[in-house]
Amino acid sequence: MEPLRHFCTAGCLVGGEVMMRAMNTDAGAPVGWVREIVLDCPDPQDLARFWAGLLGGTPVEWYPGWVTLEPPPHGQRFSFQRTAPWAGPSARGAPAGPLVHFDVLVDDLARAHARVVAAGGVFLAERVSPRPGPGGERVPWRVYTDPAGHPFCLVVR
Repeated sequence: MEPLRHFCTAGCLVGGEVMMRAMNTDAGAPVGWVREIVLDCPDPQDLARFWAGLLGGTPVEWYPGWVTLEPPPHGQRFSFQRTAPWAGPSARGAPAGPLVHFDVLVDDLARAHARVVAAGGVFLAERVSPRPGPGGERVPWRVYTDPAGHPFCLVVR
């Protein structure tokens, strides 16, 4: 007999329309879905214009240091985050940047955190978005690395 699966529904903004998406909360199911791909860079406006010329969309600054192509090209959100300039490979020869990270949309930050850490992810920090939620509330997100050191964030929306 197949185990009982629990689903919750979360709204996400896609091309200006709110789409309802089922997220499985079963412990064996995915913890969330890739919300967007984010390129870390020193000049998000400039890099967003470059990619908009290749993929479509218009660069929109959501807040200082964060630019997103709108509408999302082919449904995939693509954003650019201001970070310090890349200094090239580290002394050990491993890349020090530029980085790409994923924002994973989750329904329950605490439950997703527990699953990530149990799977071998490393919690680095909790942050609060400079952009408030729909009701003006603070929107937290958490930063992790996977076991190989790749960064990703868990985001609640």
